[in-house]
Amino acid sequence: MTMTASRARQTLSVRAAPARVPLPVWCAFAVAIFAGAAFFFDPARLTATLGDTDDATRMIEVRELLAGQSWFDMTLSRFGGAHPLVSHWSRLIDLPIAMLLSAYELVLEPAQAELATRATWPLVLLLAFLYLLAREAEVRNGRKAVLITIVVAMTCVGTVQFLPGRIDHHGAIILCAVIGLLRLARSFDDPNAGWSAGIFLGLANAIGYEALTLIAPLFGVAVLYGLLPRRSLQGPSNAAVTFAATLAIALSVTTASSSLFVSHCDALSFNLVALATIGAIGVCLVQAIEHRISTVAKFAILAVTGAAAIGSYVWAEPACLAGPFGQVDPEVVPIWLRHVSETKNILSLPPQSIAITFAYFVIAFYCGVRLSQSERDDALRFHMLMLLIAIPLSLWQIKLLPYALFLTAQLIGGYLGTTQPAACQPMSKLTKGMFAVALLLLVGGAGWILFSVSTPMVRSLKARTQAIDNCLSTASITPLTHLPAGLAVTDVNLGPYLVNLTQLDALAAPYHRLGSSIVEAHRILHASPADAERRLRAVGARYVITCDALSSTEPQRGVPDDALRKLLLASEPPAFLDPVPLPAPTQLKVWQLKP
Repeated sequence: MTMTASRARQTLSVRAAPARVPLPVWCAFAVAIFAGAAFFFDPARLTATLGDTDDATRMIEVRELLAGQSWFDMTLSRFGGAHPLVSHWSRLIDLPIAMLLSAYELVLEPAQAELATRATWPLVLLLAFLYLLAREAEVRNGRKAVLITIVVAMTCVGTVQFLPGRIDHHGAIILCAVIGLLRLARSFDDPNAGWSAGIFLGLANAIGYEALTLIAPLFGVAVLYGLLPRRSLQGPSNAAVTFAATLAIALSVTTASSSLFVSHCDALSFNLVALATIGAIGVCLVQAIEHRISTVAKFAILAVTGAAAIGSYVWAEPACLAGPFGQVDPEVVPIWLRHVSETKNILSLPPQSIAITFAYFVIAFYCGVRLSQSERDDALRFHMLMLLIAIPLSLWQIKLLPYALFLTAQLIGGYLGTTQPAACQPMSKLTKGMFAVALLLLVGGAGWILFSVSTPMVRSLKARTQAIDNCLSTASITPLTHLPAGLAVTDVNLGPYLVNLTQLDALAAPYHRLGSSIVEAHRILHASPADAERRLRAVGARYVITCDALSSTEPQRGVPDDALRKLLLASEPPAFLDPVPLPAPTQLKVWQLKP
């Protein structure tokens, strides 16, 4: 008996050990493993490339700010030629990166300081995200759910947005949107959580509109959920107030006073602030008298204020009815924007990725159902509702997939870490079936990955991806650093790397506000020699640069046999272009326009 009691005490002590470890320590440990794995499998990830196009451009934007560009001036004059790019990105991300870079430059050379900044910033974001996510899990489901929640979150595909080198805005938006939505769900049980929910969601939209397609409908559903019997709008109304206030404050500190009432469809501006403010007034009005009026009256007030909010949004800029790209040059849509990967649906992903994605969703839904057997709180119910809405949206546009997948972490961690007896009851036939399907998808997806790595299709895809990476690598672009300054006409995706690493300017870059420049660069590269020369001289170009694997725009009509791009790839340049010798081997070919 004594031995048994002693072993029991040892077992309890071992089980309790993780609970004694401070939460930040577990999060830091997870981030350290993540960073170590990233550098182990790709040790040259920071030196071989600048990351994706957004990472390269973000660093350009930060450099311009540190060089003395006005806080309110978002012009990137080295993109677009005579019509420079006015970025739709937010200074809210430029500021912390600039501060981090400045701190590193106190002890490091500029090049090493940039490397350190590119390595550190996404990991800092990931650490903050994991801590906030783990805190939500602890508040909702207790300490035992924390470790599982962290593990599930770290295995989500969305963690690629936090890899070292990812200094664009995606990681920050994911952090703010996911934490904001989780606290919005908790606000039905703890209305005070609504205050912070609105701040996080407001910051997400102030940084970028990427998650607006998800946040807007979930905010609306939260209000409708609060109208149900025995529910309250207190939490959503708190969130609505701080959401509108955060947007208004962010607009005022990032926009010049002369532009405060200018409206855009793709970035924080007056129209969204007006919509959020009027909407918040309506929700707060209903909440203030929700116990004294009927449900019909509540719907009527919300309908009127909602119509006024949408009306103000449309009045400020009617083009925004078409969405974030409402002000985009329509000609750029078929040749480039329609083919951008993040705007495609889940069918654009490999089969194994689709299988694993569905496995997460099925397992999370199963865990949510099981939790609901023992937990009757509204936070869990609304969390399940959020997931059911986020799933189809993420299948429609894969840029929303990380948000939906991270929403699964707390449900899975909450169920597997729960100690409540109801969660340990035998499975029903339905839940057994759901769990079996999820495991089949997960195991099948893993098996498919192991099988498919050797198939001709995957080998071809990897070869194509590697060829593109070679074109955009730092090693390929470095031989161009000695070239005198001038405007280069090249593939859309090469533009940010040229501007970042060389003295060259780029006519086109992968940003929708450069629609007319993208169209013109496309026309030049796919035009006959005579037309191409005329267009090159009209835009003031000095160089034409090609790489075999780069073809980011799709011709909508027949391309002439003597199209400029075809001739250059065949090393048969027209008479008005001279080849430019480069000091080192590179995947790029450079031609200079004759005077």
